[in-house]
Amino acid sequence: MKMRFQVIKVTCLLLLLSLAILPANAQFSVGARAGANLATEPVPDLYHVFLARPYFGLFGQYNVSTHFALQLGLNYSGEGANYKDEGTGDAYQVRHAFLTIPLMVQYKFSFGGYIEAGPQFGILLSAKERMDDEPFADSKQYYKGTDFGAGVGGGYEFSHKTLRGFGFSARYMRGISAINKVDVVGSDIKTRVLSIGLTYRFIGNGSNKK
Repeated sequence: MKMRFQVIKVTCLLLLLSLAILPANAQFSVGARAGANLATEPVPDLYHVFLARPYFGLFGQYNVSTHFALQLGLNYSGEGANYKDEGTGDAYQVRHAFLTIPLMVQYKFSFGGYIEAGPQFGILLSAKERMDDEPFADSKQYYKGTDFGAGVGGGYEFSHKTLRGFGFSARYMRGISAINKVDVVGSDIKTRVLSIGLTYRFIGNGSNKK
């Protein structure tokens, strides 16, 4: 638990530092992102579908060069899955919420698009489950407190003066470590999340002007 709070504190400090030095250094910028997650957590022998959940957060970005940038984020990420036992017809729903901290390396194209890849550290905020139409019950004790993953993505940022700073992005993150503490039909449960949404990057001293 102590390590989790330290990770959050360090990430917040880095984002605040980026915001503080933004007016003085055009290499730094801070932004916000929000949208929808299409998430699932596959389990053998159970039919699963992607579940729509929200995400939102902040990021700090450092432009290493004209084409390369590093982006550190801090996000609320709604995740989970919907399962169905095709033999019995039972439906099972899982809802997870994570605080995610991705570190992405971006390659930026001259037309405004970019591609990215990098690791992500997640901290479990809540876990709830239910069978069929029963009320959701807390199940956090059955899951690990952290999640490690990696992903790829891409997006586009507008350069026109009326939309400067706005953009859209898509990112696919896949869990590397198992999130379950207890055995589930002899398998590890790993997260899979496709995030699609909008971004807004604050512009300082013409850092994004062309």
